Formats: sequence, structure tokens, C-alpha cells
Amino acid sequence: MRLARPWALWAAVAVATITAVLHTFVQTTPTLDALMAGDAAAEGRQGLRMMWHGMSAIAWTYPVVLVLLRHCPAAVTRPALGCVALLNGSQAVMYVATGLGGHGISGLLSVPEWALHAPVAVLAWLARPARPPGRPAPHTRRSRGRLVLLWLAIVFSTFMAVFHTVSGTFDSWPAYLLDSDTALDPKLTLYAMWLFSCVLFWTLPLTVVWSLRARTEAGRFLLAYVAVLVAALAVSWAVTKALGIAPDLTPAGPVSLGLNATLTALSARPRPRPKRRNAEEASHSA
Repeated sequence: MRLARPWALWAAVAVATITAVLHTFVQTTPTLDALMAGDAAAEGRQGLRMMWHGMSAIAWTYPVVLVLLRHCPAAVTRPALGCVALLNGSQAVMYVATGLGGHGISGLLSVPEWALHAPVAVLAWLARPARPPGRPAPHTRRSRGRLVLLWLAIVFSTFMAVFHTVSGTFDSWPAYLLDSDTALDPKLTLYAMWLFSCVLFWTLPLTVVWSLRARTEAGRFLLAYVAVLVAALAVSWAVTKALGIAPDLTPAGPVSLGLNATLTALSARPRPRPKRRNAEEASHSA
């Protein structure tokens, strides 16, 4: 597999790593201290703190998956780099939108995270290899059980995306945040994080639908990757509950997130079976 621009991949790895380091080790303390010092409802503060740590884990998946893609075939690398580009691009857009909404033009400097995700998006897109020549191999057929899992994944992930985007945004944690006296810049950063989480939840059903027509190996890779992203939030939620630092969060959260991730991963087509030897080869070996 030849990348269109190998330098762009390595540059994306470097910028994504810097972004993950800053998010995890530089922004965490001031952002979460401001959140916990505010007067938002306890559930909202605990939930957004949990989500911040989950987003830190997600930020680390970008450089890891970019490195892993070096040795993958173009049929996998091209859509996977496109997915990384779209995720980072959507994060940049959310930061720009919240910064402009909170501060006007000066918000581009007050909420500068967009300047980290935007280069990753551009560089990952530039690194995509050319479309593989020839016709794709025939799809491996799903068994009846896998078809059931496929439709369960579409229905459940769509329900979760709608619930998270509508009810979650207007009646839950981000609404509590906006109504609180939390300092404005951390408030905007956390709200942008929430808006990106809505994009993330919609990525699951859209990727499952996309995998219906995609090459088998590409579909398997991307479905596993987006499942890992949601699983990171499930683990963060479960850990905070287990440590007793989020008593107001429902224990059903990690269960629903884990089920969402599991159904998404299991909805992939089965691996292609190795080709059987023809009769002539069999007789020769005998």
C-alpha cells in the first residue's frame, strides 16, 4: 500500500499526539476544576467530568490508529483515514462554533482547540492512498444471526444517537452546564466536547449502514474502531462509578454504551474464508 503523501501521515501522527497530550495533561486540571467549582447540578458536573476523561482516551486513539494504518491495504487505509479526518474536522467545527457563539471573533483565540484538530483532519485526508484499482472482491455473506445483529445495531445505535442529541443536549448535562456560573471558557470547551459526542454517536449507525456496501475488510476495521470510541466512554463511566466519584450517575449508562459498542462491532461481515485448494492441487498433494 502506498500512501498518497507519507509525510502527511507522519505529520498527522505528530499533531494528533500533541493534541492528546495537551487534552490529557494540560487542559484537564483547569477545565475540570472550573466545572466542579460551578453550581451546575451534581449529575451534570459528574457526567461531564466522566465524559472528559473518555474523550482523553478517544484523543489517544487518533495517533495509534494512524500508525496502525501504515501497513494496511489501501482498501482499508483510504476510508479509515477519511473517518479520522471527518472526526477531527467535526471537532474543529464544534470548537469554532462554540467559540464564535460565546465570544464572537475573539472566541477563535479563547477556545483554540480547533487549531489542533483541523490540521489532523487536513493531513489525514491528504494522506489517503488512491482508490484501489479493479473491482472489489465479492462480499462475504452474513449469516442469519449476523443479519439480526446488523439490524439490532442500526436500530439501537440510531435510538442512542437521537436520545443523546435531543434529550441529552436540551434536558441533561449540557443544559445544566449552560445554566451554571461555570467560567465561560471552560464552559464553552465542555459544551463543544458534548456537541462532538453527538457527532460520535451518529457515527455508529452511519458506519454500520456504510458497511453494507463497503469492502469486507474496510467495514470490519471501521466498525471495530468506532465501537472502540464508544467503549472508551463506557469504560470511563464504569470506572468513575466503581471508584465512587460519580454517585449521581446511573449505572445503566455503561451498560447501554457497552451494548451499543458490542452490537456495532458484531454487525460486521465475517472474515473471508481462505480459498479452497482445487482438485488438482489436492490430488498432487496426495
